[in-house]
Amino acid sequence: MNNHIVEPAERYDKLTEKHLASIYKLTRQMSSLSDEENVLDTLLNQLIDETGAEVGAFIFYDRENDAFVPRSIITRDHQSPEQVQFSQTVFRKVLESKQAVLSFDTLTDEQYAHSQSVILNQIHSILAFPLIIKNQVYGILYFDSRKNRQNFNEAARQFLSLFSAIASLALEQIIVKKKFESENIVLRNQLDRDVHIPTMVGESPAMKQLFTMISKVARSDVSVLITGENGTGKELVARAIHDLSDRKDKPFIAQYIGNLPASILESELFGYKKGAFTGATSDRIGLFEAADGGTLFLDEIGDLPFELQAKLLRLLQNKEFKRLGETIIRKADVRILAATNQDLHQLIKEGKFREDLYYRLNVVRINVPPLRERKSDIPLLVQTFLKNIDPNLRISNEALKKLMDYDWPGNVRQLENLIRRASILVSDNVIQPEDIQFDDLDAQPLQNLLPKNLENEATLEEIKNYIIKKRLELFNGNRTKAAKSLDISLRSIQLKAKELGL
Repeated sequence: MNNHIVEPAERYDKLTEKHLASIYKLTRQMSSLSDEENVLDTLLNQLIDETGAEVGAFIFYDRENDAFVPRSIITRDHQSPEQVQFSQTVFRKVLESKQAVLSFDTLTDEQYAHSQSVILNQIHSILAFPLIIKNQVYGILYFDSRKNRQNFNEAARQFLSLFSAIASLALEQIIVKKKFESENIVLRNQLDRDVHIPTMVGESPAMKQLFTMISKVARSDVSVLITGENGTGKELVARAIHDLSDRKDKPFIAQYIGNLPASILESELFGYKKGAFTGATSDRIGLFEAADGGTLFLDEIGDLPFELQAKLLRLLQNKEFKRLGETIIRKADVRILAATNQDLHQLIKEGKFREDLYYRLNVVRINVPPLRERKSDIPLLVQTFLKNIDPNLRISNEALKKLMDYDWPGNVRQLENLIRRASILVSDNVIQPEDIQFDDLDAQPLQNLLPKNLENEATLEEIKNYIIKKRLELFNGNRTKAAKSLDISLRSIQLKAKELGL
């Protein structure tokens, strides 16, 4: 029977299945936590129960100031956490050895004979072990007992030494993840503040907002509807989205929709089979196939013939299409970017544009600001145009002021054309006010363009109709010249002229 009696030293100095079960339990608990504070609180509570301690604490080591900072304190006796005092001697010993420290009876241990915290608090047993991250002591888990010191023994030290390696690894993963997330937020905020598109010029708030939007949209693969007045640079926006996307190494193809008859446009977009129509002497791929894997930019999507809208919708929905004259269904992985200066909602109401196609195209909408809303960019734009034309050209302050005072109905495109014209007229490499010649119609303030009955109460449609009518009169009814001067499609002015009976 005596053979079954376990001596106290044997009972308390060996790891048991209970210890291993505790390690397994704590490890699983830590793997489900993602916050440093939660991990430390869980550790302290569980390990206090495991060791029978009255006090447990996590002590952070501030390496820069060589100081020990209590971050979390849990008590199981009458003391409040604020009343707990710690032995710096214990902390120093753990820091220097990077090993667990165990004292069975501190009151008789010579190492702590002069430790006021040990003497004043009548601490019987101390157990402390380091949490090591990247071979440095990150902090110390500390436990002490004032009543029952039985469980503070060699087995407990072995148990906590083994467990400290696991706890350190879990804590390191959380800290690294937190640091990564913080850096990611900083980098993303920095990106949002400092996004720069090399192919686009501007530092105004409106352009910075546009650059940020382009950067965000480029990360996805959704369809984008780019809106804005003529001459604002909608194709540049589309190109920038492509260049910043994962498709940048694949083709970027731009197709202007306006002025093209439906049959020609259909063959351009979808391709055709030999013999599909007169002149189709061989098979030909369309732009959708040519842009496979890349981006297709459709400019002036509002002019897309109604009969082709269903085919474009099918491609957006299923990435499927058929060449003209074929029954074979083909696939094309193409990102569609579309642009318009028209009111698509109005076209939908008029039955000229499919509503379902509109929503497929308008997953994200980007509006390009007109030049009159970003006049602070004019000096930078002018310098860029002059550098491209002739690096020796300059512009006077008076000429620059003349540009700043103008409303720019033709936007950046008009400004570039005007600078090119001025570079031809300049005589001494410095552009002066007299070298800047606006078109007569454009140079007048808007209120001078309108009759008195339209100045204060005119609708946008009435203003557009009046300007188109006057422009047609200016060019003696030549619709091509009128369309070019207004920077709109010939088809648009033809439809408007027909509507107005001109």
